[in-house]
Amino acid sequence: MELLAESVPGVSDIAPASLLPFYPGLFFPSHSGQCLTLNPYRSVMTQPRDNGPYRIGILMVNFRQWELTEKCVRSVLESEGVRVVIGLVDNNSPGPVPSWVEDTPEVVFHRNPGNLGFTAGNNRAYEMLADRDLEYVIILNNDTEVASDTLFLLASFLDKNPGTGITVPAITYASRPDMLWNAGGVFIRWRMNLKPLYRYVSELPAQPFEVDQATGCAMMMRWNAYRDAGMQDTDLFIYYDDVDLTFKIRALGFTTHLVPRSIVRHHVSISVGGVFSPFAIYFTHRNRYIVALRHLKPPVFLAFLFYYFGITLIKTIMYPLKRNGRLVYWMWLGVFHGIRKRPEFRPKALFPDQTPS
Repeated sequence: MELLAESVPGVSDIAPASLLPFYPGLFFPSHSGQCLTLNPYRSVMTQPRDNGPYRIGILMVNFRQWELTEKCVRSVLESEGVRVVIGLVDNNSPGPVPSWVEDTPEVVFHRNPGNLGFTAGNNRAYEMLADRDLEYVIILNNDTEVASDTLFLLASFLDKNPGTGITVPAITYASRPDMLWNAGGVFIRWRMNLKPLYRYVSELPAQPFEVDQATGCAMMMRWNAYRDAGMQDTDLFIYYDDVDLTFKIRALGFTTHLVPRSIVRHHVSISVGGVFSPFAIYFTHRNRYIVALRHLKPPVFLAFLFYYFGITLIKTIMYPLKRNGRLVYWMWLGVFHGIRKRPEFRPKALFPDQTPS
């Protein structure tokens, strides 16, 4: 591990054999209890380039999830056909930094003085790797695990398709590797959400295809494109940051493609307490409005407003009926802060262990 000067030291699920052609990098338990991978395409598709392996920077942010982060790092280090360096930023998790961080030479580490957010963490990680002569960069959630050929497949498509600005993998649930968590779809702008086209890995096309939006769970781009797009907006903190970044990459004239044979497994929303936590509800509702205002044309934004307030009113009724009445306050607070266009506001109650920014 490399510490920056200002740093503080400190499921083996088996899918049916019929899914193999669609699910490269499957994780199989061996008799020793360790996980092996099987990919019928690997011998052909991860052949090294004449000028050496792809040089990839990994942007990763940790907050109170060291065990998951270690799993993610280990899976990245098993990648084939690439050379990786991991910019790992910790948002001031309680307790000491685990020894494996210091013992991993591919990790460049920094600990923030507080929880500065997913976006600020990714930007800091990018800056930490600026002198590494890297070709590609991938934003990767710390609660994921990548198949051994995933990074190669994503980088290879970018390498061979100069008009593509972002590549994304097929992302499955960690507990259900046959079921998709995200694999692109149709982005409905007036609703600011994604309509998925595929539910299972077996339904995916064999070849890469263009998608409307990338997910910040795992999205790769050229090294300079991240900088040219203005990096991530630190005020967004988390949620809809990926939508914002995809819009900005598209504004540079690039497309986004999903590479179906690249696989990432996701332990969904563990790091923020779940999709129905006050934290997730507040930032989702706030940022949805802010990003829509930034990128939608006036007629589409007007349609979005009708939908946005309509669905908010419906949830105001439904949350108490589902015994989640406390979420109504955080939802409307997010709406209020979004309308005021004050994304730098971060409610103190959502950061009980932090000094408010």
